[in-house]
Amino acid sequence: MTRTDRFLIVVVATLMVIAMAAGYFYATRPQVVVSHIVVGTDDSPPITTTHTFPFENNQITITVPVDAAVYDAAKSTDKTVSVYGNVTENVWVTDSYQELINDPTQDQMFTNLIAQFRKIRDEKGLTSDEYLELMATYTQSLTYENNPETPTKYPVETVVEGNGNCGDKSVLLAGLLSREGYKVSLLLFTPEAHMAVGVGSTDSLYKDTGYAYLESTNLSYVGVPPDELEGGIRLTSEPMVIPVGNGTTLYTRGAETAYIYNEETLSEQKVTAINAQLAPIASDLTAKQNQISQLESRMESLRSSGNIGGYNALVSSQNAQVSAYNAELSTYQREVAQGNAYAEVYNYVITHVYDRKGTYSWVKANMP
Repeated sequence: MTRTDRFLIVVVATLMVIAMAAGYFYATRPQVVVSHIVVGTDDSPPITTTHTFPFENNQITITVPVDAAVYDAAKSTDKTVSVYGNVTENVWVTDSYQELINDPTQDQMFTNLIAQFRKIRDEKGLTSDEYLELMATYTQSLTYENNPETPTKYPVETVVEGNGNCGDKSVLLAGLLSREGYKVSLLLFTPEAHMAVGVGSTDSLYKDTGYAYLESTNLSYVGVPPDELEGGIRLTSEPMVIPVGNGTTLYTRGAETAYIYNEETLSEQKVTAINAQLAPIASDLTAKQNQISQLESRMESLRSSGNIGGYNALVSSQNAQVSAYNAELSTYQREVAQGNAYAEVYNYVITHVYDRKGTYSWVKANMP
């Protein structure tokens, strides 16, 4: 799992203006000033972006034109946030991220992108949950780049460049989902320097946020937070919840993703335990096999020298050792088969994260 160390904000210290001549002072009105994209004249042709990614049983290709002038202006926009007066951190952080997502110059880009998603939704008859997963998988499959020293990009930059850090990709995904009427937020983990998306859900809610956790940096299931981030960092803090949009549509498959995750975890634990059990059995089988080989060599020597009585005296011992070996081998093979069955489930789950519906059905049918 991946992480980034910094995402956005440069804060200008609270300002106080003192009017000495009038014999009084006053504080500036509390406010948050965020830069906006200012598009200049640009005759450059649109930038065509194409991205292909797996979803359910298909390879999906999204091609969308982006106004070059909007992209260039977004990239050159100073993303400094200026805070004046007594403004709480929650307020100015929320304002800054909402402005990144909702800057109106990006509306056409979002419209073009969503038109592609809707076309796929209609052609494939996707449910509301699958439609959310489609947009999530698109964003998750964009290249992750751990560039902690850069401010969070506008969504138009992330779409054109096809990459971003946790903040960049979360902002893009939240913008898509909110525009399609889903209840969505950003989840900002300041101590761990990480950002994810919160999705309104009927279950599998993350801590006390009121949202299901959705990782944006890589392919992952809705409602399944990472065990750890890149570098072994674990999410232990309570995230700041930054609402995005006014959507009300909820994700309803959290119980399925929870089941998939639980079976994945159980399978991994079973494989680990079985491997631990198999090691001493394998060692004992090797020792038994060596004993049998030594005994058979001795018996062959007796038989070759004509000592049939001596040979016959060892036959029962040979049979007993072979019987014990075969019984233990049978146990070993059963344990190996069981371990392989759990390993198959684990490997299937982690390699089909782009297909919640298919994975859920497959695991239900194949879990030992």
